[in-house]
Amino acid sequence: MVEFSRRALLGAAGATAAAAAVGSTAACSGNAGGATGGDYDMPTYQPAPELDVEPYYATETPGMLDVYTEYPKTYFKSVDREPGSGGKVTCFQLTWGDPSKPLDENPYWQELNERIGASYEPQFVPQPVFYEKFATMLASGEVPDLVFMDDQKAVSLQGIRDGAFADLSEVFSGDNILKWPNLAARKEEIWKASLKDGRIYQVPSVGAALTNIPTMRTDLVDQTSIGRAPKDADELFTMLKEVSALGSGPGGQQVYGLNRYDPFPGTAAMFHRLFKVGPEWQLDGNGDLVHLIQTENYKAMLEWLARAWAEGIFDPVSMTPTATDIISGAAIRYDAVWGATSATGLPQWEADLPGATYDFFDMPGFDGSAQLAVRNIPYGKSTCVSAAVAEDEDRLTEVLNVLDYFCAPFGSEESLFLNSGQEGRHFDFDEHGIPIPNPEYATELGVQYVGVPGDSGGYQVHPSALPWVDSFVSAMESLAQNSIDRPLTGLESASQTFITKGAQLKQSWTDFENGVITGRESIDGLQSFVDNYMAQGGTQVRDEYAQALKDASE
Repeated sequence: MVEFSRRALLGAAGATAAAAAVGSTAACSGNAGGATGGDYDMPTYQPAPELDVEPYYATETPGMLDVYTEYPKTYFKSVDREPGSGGKVTCFQLTWGDPSKPLDENPYWQELNERIGASYEPQFVPQPVFYEKFATMLASGEVPDLVFMDDQKAVSLQGIRDGAFADLSEVFSGDNILKWPNLAARKEEIWKASLKDGRIYQVPSVGAALTNIPTMRTDLVDQTSIGRAPKDADELFTMLKEVSALGSGPGGQQVYGLNRYDPFPGTAAMFHRLFKVGPEWQLDGNGDLVHLIQTENYKAMLEWLARAWAEGIFDPVSMTPTATDIISGAAIRYDAVWGATSATGLPQWEADLPGATYDFFDMPGFDGSAQLAVRNIPYGKSTCVSAAVAEDEDRLTEVLNVLDYFCAPFGSEESLFLNSGQEGRHFDFDEHGIPIPNPEYATELGVQYVGVPGDSGGYQVHPSALPWVDSFVSAMESLAQNSIDRPLTGLESASQTFITKGAQLKQSWTDFENGVITGRESIDGLQSFVDNYMAQGGTQVRDEYAQALKDASE
């Protein structure tokens, strides 16, 4: 099975072979969970009702979603059951902003309780301290009924391994899941990818395979000798350097080729695509599992980024942890798809800076061939149910009823209420049928987020972003056509070493990478860093994942 060579840079033919190899490996791993569990069936898939609008663009490309430019005209009811008995349902919940207003001051929260028939009591935890508090919560032994789960984090996997959460395999087996129609609106591949030791411990969200896309400042790149479509890494470098040489753009704004760099999987992923670095763990030409830091592609990427930093392509504050520190403009940025295509995306960016113009950017491959993107795991964040809840069948049913409500798909009455609130107070529909939020009562919302959104209904392009829809479709199709799956999808919990040492390994990787890019470290130290990384746990992680892949293929 041939994938990525650690000794040679990939060409177009190699990328094609790699995609085939990774795809077949991922398929094997997807079948492992049911076989390991052995005494239950994968949950039956029951798709959500179709929207009452046609897509602007329909696709069959793996990794791509249909594109919509219209919002539903009518909303269907996704839950047809009596509200709960009025009991309490607790939740350990991530929040990115300020917590919602207290229950007694919050009409939205009060109506939510009425709709679900329960007293919903979330514990809000800010994102910067979430994983620290998560560990503390587990150590206390007092696990709330519903717990926000990011199973790409070692501490979260440890909670599953330690038995803090309920095994829902038999509860959801086969047609059993049809008791909860919104939970059932998950394809088998999503459940398989989220299995832990072959069992269902979490309810995964419905995630898109590709959620981020580069955008460019056309007013800046049009002034360069390269223009909007650099053919390879060298031409991209020239384009970015010439933008930095401009010094300023519209309104006197300072401009650079690049003004943000976050470690993988942040904006670094954009350069992984450029240099076809591939998945974090991948198979080399001998069929051996290697980490991407061991590949020549990764080394070439670091050398390119270090040269870009040294030659002034980056804003000097590009690595700041505080987003508001960055006030410069950039030729290329890396954006969430739904943000860029919303009313506050490209249309608003242009309105905020008269003279600036934006478009989507189709990243080339470093060698003149196509880029290589790695698809997300087929789900986003998840929610786990406390093991204590599962000790009482009636109590478990009531908690899952609440979770089923929270999983309502786009286009449903429940999803509209969950995400937009009460019409006339929290939002009003505009002439396009789009719910427009009322900022006066925005602090009442947010109480309901538990990390299990249902089907998004595809990529939504706001009517104000229609001038960019064809460019968006073209860039996303190119991205999807040159994307591959990861070999280890669904096997993240197979490495106990990753669970215990993953955070430390990731931090050492980030520190070294940032050091090389900014010149604090030399690229000549890469092999020494790799040796240390592997000695400090990387070798054990690799061996455990390699065994999991072997077991999955048998």
